[in-house]
Amino acid sequence: MRPVHILIIAAVILVLGVIIFPIVNRRQFRNLPPEQQVRILMKEAKGLAYFKNVAKGGKGTLFYVKNKRKILAFPWVLIDGKMVCIRKNPFEKWDYPEEQQPLNDDELAQIKQEIENFNKKNPVKIVFNNKK
Repeated sequence: MRPVHILIIAAVILVLGVIIFPIVNRRQFRNLPPEQQVRILMKEAKGLAYFKNVAKGGKGTLFYVKNKRKILAFPWVLIDGKMVCIRKNPFEKWDYPEEQQPLNDDELAQIKQEIENFNKKNPVKIVFNNKK
């Protein structure tokens, strides 16, 4: 093989790995049923607090995963460059596990702190209409 052929093959592999495969993976994740999304989120979670934003156009859901066991979902719409949460009581109860336990004061304080950290790191901020 000539060096040109090797460079072309390397470029194709790079384009597939960096651009095409991540796009396909995101699309597949959005189309999964919620139960499977929860399983994937729990496996993906790194550390004690993990955020995953699943967006499609001007709307989406920001998932907060705590200790790889509890998940809180914040559905949002994009308004004036901010993700505005459209859930009435976003800090009322956990979305997963199914028992939907209410948040205690310590968890609420920790989640608010993690959201502040998330907003500092990301250019598009999430905002809430009803803050407790």
